[in-house]
Amino acid sequence: MTLPVPNLDDRDFEDLLEQARRRIVQLSPDWNDLSPSDPGMVLVELFAFLTESMIYRLNRFPDKAFIAFLNLIGVRLMPPGAASVMLTFKRKSAGETALEIPRGTRVIAARATRGGAPPVFATADGASIPPGEKEVAVLAHHCDLVIAEEIGTGNGMAGLTAKVRRPPIVASTSHPLDLIIGVRAEADELDERSAAIEDNGIPYRIWREVETFSNVEDDPYVFIADRVAGTVTFAPAVRSRSQEGGLTEVPEALAAIPQAGREILAWYRSGGGPDGNVAAGTLTTMKDPIPGVEVTNLSPATGGRPGESLDNALLRGPQELHSLERAVTARDFQLVALRSSGAVARARAFTKADLWRHALPGTVQLLLVPYLPSESRTGGALTVSQLKEYETESALTEVVSALSGRRPAATIVETQWAHYKTVSVKARIVVHREEDLDAVHRRVLARLHGTVNPLPTEMNPRGWRFGEALRASNVYDMVLAEAGVRYVDRVRLIVDEVPDKGVLALDSDQFQPATWYAGSTTALFRSLNDGEGWEVCHRFPGETIDAVKCHPDIPGLVAVASRLSDESSHLQISRDSGESWEPPVQLERIEDLAWTTRGSTPVLMMATHRGLYELSVEPGATPLQVVVDPSNPNLGFYSAVVATDPSGVVSVALAARDTGGIYLSTAGGRSDSFGSIGLVGEDVRVLAVQHDGPRSFLWAGTAGVGADDPGKGCYSWELRGEDKPPEGWRPRQLRWRGGSCWALAFLGSSVFAATHSGGVLLMDPSTADPEWEASDVRCGLPMRDPGRFHPVQALASDPSGQKLLAGGPEGVARSDDGGARYIVISERDFSERVTLPATWLFCSGEHELEMVSELAAD
Repeated sequence: MTLPVPNLDDRDFEDLLEQARRRIVQLSPDWNDLSPSDPGMVLVELFAFLTESMIYRLNRFPDKAFIAFLNLIGVRLMPPGAASVMLTFKRKSAGETALEIPRGTRVIAARATRGGAPPVFATADGASIPPGEKEVAVLAHHCDLVIAEEIGTGNGMAGLTAKVRRPPIVASTSHPLDLIIGVRAEADELDERSAAIEDNGIPYRIWREVETFSNVEDDPYVFIADRVAGTVTFAPAVRSRSQEGGLTEVPEALAAIPQAGREILAWYRSGGGPDGNVAAGTLTTMKDPIPGVEVTNLSPATGGRPGESLDNALLRGPQELHSLERAVTARDFQLVALRSSGAVARARAFTKADLWRHALPGTVQLLLVPYLPSESRTGGALTVSQLKEYETESALTEVVSALSGRRPAATIVETQWAHYKTVSVKARIVVHREEDLDAVHRRVLARLHGTVNPLPTEMNPRGWRFGEALRASNVYDMVLAEAGVRYVDRVRLIVDEVPDKGVLALDSDQFQPATWYAGSTTALFRSLNDGEGWEVCHRFPGETIDAVKCHPDIPGLVAVASRLSDESSHLQISRDSGESWEPPVQLERIEDLAWTTRGSTPVLMMATHRGLYELSVEPGATPLQVVVDPSNPNLGFYSAVVATDPSGVVSVALAARDTGGIYLSTAGGRSDSFGSIGLVGEDVRVLAVQHDGPRSFLWAGTAGVGADDPGKGCYSWELRGEDKPPEGWRPRQLRWRGGSCWALAFLGSSVFAATHSGGVLLMDPSTADPEWEASDVRCGLPMRDPGRFHPVQALASDPSGQKLLAGGPEGVARSDDGGARYIVISERDFSERVTLPATWLFCSGEHELEMVSELAAD
């Protein structure tokens, strides 16, 4: 039940009229006609009517008081939004010198919009047109860029307010120069990690904008900005609650305040509004001309919007008061999760579509970290297994239940426990001669465990941040913070798990940027940064991963075949890029996988030891055998590929076991639609499709007879729908050396072949006499012995055609230059940093610290 709101005066018209009659009888007994027809009573009724109107207004808060209350709860008018656009700066003539485009270069429209002055756009960052290049694209915003404007001087008092000269300040554009407030600082007040900016040779500490002063965390240099009014307010002072339960005697500032006499400067963007939403080709005039350069906008400017009206703020304001009851922002979701269950120590909410291409719009991903009592953290150390123990279904249920009544109706909330990556530090620490080595070792170890920790600790009150990489500089900071340490060197960062052995399967994601999958023995690894870091996204205990395939047309869909024995395999499918997996399906041993789509349903083709199977990825579907050769229904296959030509014809090709040749279907791989197209007698182990503009070519790689057999190389067949190419199969064997071909991949017109002993061979079939080029022994691929490479058993290229990954018994290597050079990207040992996905956290592993007294140091 809502609280009843009493009226200040609850009298209505009839009450006022009756009260007036009683007053007349008391004061004027001679007035005996109190009927409505009496002229005097007409005036009394008029008075009652006007009084009732006044009471109606009295019983409602005046607008001024209502606005004052909104100000008290922190509701502010939303500032205007600044339109943004990519401006293209071009040379007017060829040149061999770089042309600089300074930050803040102003560009205006050739004509004014809406009858006013033409909108002015300012570049957000500096850029240059390199020598020999014709143009460069630079982000610009519709605003006036104000640089280092002095807005006041500190007085050492809490609650200081300063105002910029050119309000309003535009709404945040996520660019660092949206709004910077700098307060002059002395050089000795700043260390190498302090955020600072310099103006005329004078350093200014950068203060951070916050919504309230209630939670400033580790950085006390904060302020609140009213962007519409252009005011900047620093922290007030209050008498806070003491440990005894009363109030402190002296008011304390809620955050840092500018010292007396310190100048306050502002860097900000002023203006914005809908006038900046100009059409393409409109911004062609430079207000700050650069000789030899012309400018235009190839796309329209978007994002400009007017500032919020007072009427709208009055409607929105009460909703702000209820934000904790309605989970709208990421912070709202996090607070609800933390308040709903004591088993949750941390929570982090993401807009899932910002991270994953497969995510549905309106989906919020909420990650939880369990609470662990301090006594369970031996020596401050915390392992992944300990965290898993405290991840209870009941805690998840409590959080889900609490959010169900608070989330917006159209919002989907996915709640799950966070992922963890174990990292260890190896370093040599030189200690002052007066110190006890064991004591310093214990303190440094406690500092590392307390800082590299997913839970809040004394060393790191917020816990390690989601997605933040661990750098060697972080380790230096942690160790050198211990007073007994003189210096630290030989720092190495070591991760527990990488795909450094038995890599038989690789694939790249066609939708998720920089994303790769690697099957390494019993674990499927995923990298979200082109192999700079790997994380286990699924485990297959007791099994060996033979194949991994991402759907080429549907984001998030991944299939993995893992070998149980020589006769059987498991198939598992993920619909969300490896975040979760459907229950496994057991089949005959699967050699290869290929995706296609029928209508809107994804279909997975599986080449097994005993036939071809297909599985429609829909509820209740089971694998069905596809008839390829009616005379031999148990014919097995080594490889399967799918290709779709521009006319929509879907071809499915199969490489039969026991030198049974190649089968091709131009009917999408349906039963009884396959026919043999040759290569009978050849031991074809791998098929792949190369797309060259509108043309497609089927490539077949063959296996050698023994370890010393140089092999026969490959064959190619042009896919022409139902028509056969007149040349048939074209041998691609010239200068082939490497034995068996285990995998094929393509970058542009180049073909790459993974071989048993020759590394990765390269051919450009578009040349007149194409021949295979051997890998240089110094290319970076792992060597088995001098002059002979380890087998390369998997290859994959990225959708942009820039990177090539090769896998084998010694892990994964990457080429960024078309196969000329490779770097191993599956090392456990890092010298600079260990990366982390945005939804993951670090756990400390077994740190290895060599403690040395300075007397014994080198």
